[in-house]
Amino acid sequence: MLYHLISVSLIRALLLLLTVPSSLGEPDNGQRPHIVIIMADDMGWNDVGFHGSNQIPTPNIDALAYDGIILNRHYTAPMCTPSRASMMTGKNPISIGMQHYVIVSDEPWGLGLDQKIMPEYFKEAGYRTHLVGKWHLGFSAKQYTPTMRGFDSHTGYLGPFVDYWDYTLRLSPPKSFDGYDMRKNLDVDYESNGTYATDHFTAAASSIIEQHDTKDPLFLMVNHLAPHAANDEDPLQAPEETIRKFDYISDEKRRIYAAMVSKLDDSVGQIFNSLRSKNMLDNSIILFMSDNGAPTEALHANTGSNYPLRGIKSVPWEAATRCVAAIWSPLLHERQRVSNQFIHISDWLPTLASAAGIDIPFSKDHSEIDGKDQWEALSYDTGNPRRVVLNMIDEIYGYSSYMENGFKFINGTFSNGAYDGWYGQLNFSDQLLSDDEYIDLVLQTPIVRWAEDTISRDTIKYMRRHARVNCGYQPDAHKCNPLKQCLFDIINDPCELNDLSHKFPIKFQELRSTVQTYRRKAVKPRNKPGDPAANPANFGGVWTWWRRDLTLEELAEAELDERQAYLPIPPPHSSLPESVRLPVQGNRIGIDGANYRFVPIGE
Repeated sequence: MLYHLISVSLIRALLLLLTVPSSLGEPDNGQRPHIVIIMADDMGWNDVGFHGSNQIPTPNIDALAYDGIILNRHYTAPMCTPSRASMMTGKNPISIGMQHYVIVSDEPWGLGLDQKIMPEYFKEAGYRTHLVGKWHLGFSAKQYTPTMRGFDSHTGYLGPFVDYWDYTLRLSPPKSFDGYDMRKNLDVDYESNGTYATDHFTAAASSIIEQHDTKDPLFLMVNHLAPHAANDEDPLQAPEETIRKFDYISDEKRRIYAAMVSKLDDSVGQIFNSLRSKNMLDNSIILFMSDNGAPTEALHANTGSNYPLRGIKSVPWEAATRCVAAIWSPLLHERQRVSNQFIHISDWLPTLASAAGIDIPFSKDHSEIDGKDQWEALSYDTGNPRRVVLNMIDEIYGYSSYMENGFKFINGTFSNGAYDGWYGQLNFSDQLLSDDEYIDLVLQTPIVRWAEDTISRDTIKYMRRHARVNCGYQPDAHKCNPLKQCLFDIINDPCELNDLSHKFPIKFQELRSTVQTYRRKAVKPRNKPGDPAANPANFGGVWTWWRRDLTLEELAEAELDERQAYLPIPPPHSSLPESVRLPVQGNRIGIDGANYRFVPIGE
């Protein structure tokens, strides 16, 4: 019997080797595939139609998902800067000191200049590389900006967000810095001022595609502002004619948010059409994702819904890190399916590089939390290469979130547990589209028409049903107290209802020990206090770089410093006002004036 099983396994392996080409992503003509990444900002799990909601139709995004692969267990970091840093480097945020909070525009730090990032790899392989939209990986010195780090062009903004119409960013009180943030490469772009940001970025992306020489492979990142909130005094913004389409939503804020998401969905359709017009679709990969979950409440709240996942953006719960994602490409051999393989945002560098036939050398300290090449598993549905997902270890906010072989370990909480619940349940008294009306919208998209009716109503219904999250009925669930640490069966309990630490004490201790090991190896956070010299008033009302570029000697010294593990460290300066600053729970960090005391989690 054993001999028979080994023989069958061997035959299957040989057949796979015979049928899988040596360069999985390259078509028969040998040209590397065009790669388009579209990233939403702070979009909720429940804000796309393919997860089951009829409140905000997203027919173009959904059509891509139904004709491609719904990535139903796609994980990110819980906030913008850590996620984008992980995407760009293929590394976990704790490996590069990018794990705590985000880069505020007056702070003199960024993604380490010693890190080689995604556009540099693709540019070296002959790609034309372009970034449209958000950067948010540092701009205190010009060396940190996109066109100095591998992008041939950048149309967009450098900081965390801007007003959708006038492109200004105002820091929250007590600071009063206020400046303009929109660029065309290194130059300030005033001409586009007054154009709705989503439309501006869509036009820029379409123009890049239209002007692209198809003899060269294209690498295009479109990092939308939508549906992130704008400045505090007017956070939710969309064209009036789009808002009116959602009169059936009773909550006014949610109505505007729906319009913001709808404009984002229109953008996906227009970018797809631009690729079709250039006859590039047959050799293209389109990846759509959100950088993290939605902040339904709290700072920069946008009313986004992560329901029924637990929590909001910035927390250790699933709502922050299990995010909307789908991939589409004719180069994927097994499409029109829902994938439940674990994918971390750090995986996209090696995965897309593999699709393009680009070798990504791994460093000597490469570990299992860094990116994994998942292209073959995605293309051929051959399994789940990732068994471990480290969502975050943030010593300063005081929480850890880690998954291994279907178990999830949580240690610590956020804002004194204020956002440990479930948020964003829809108002069922609103008159929403029927399922048939929703499917009609999807079937009318250019994406479905290009697919020549291979996407059926039954396919949509089937995939949609299997992409929904079902919390299950757990009347005897043990409530989790994250300050005392918790363990979840995240496969069968995706809504994190039942703490199993008492039932599986050995597994609980194993995961706890693993997290402690990661914590000890973590690179210290790069965060720096705000610098008054960054004030846009010093530069004609524009957010721009204000520090000189580093010399090679200074850069080498900085690289050495960033590689050093830390225990203990002082927490970096918080740019948030005290009224919304996140208090650290329990015994983690005590603050006494300018003095800091650090006590390791769990000790």
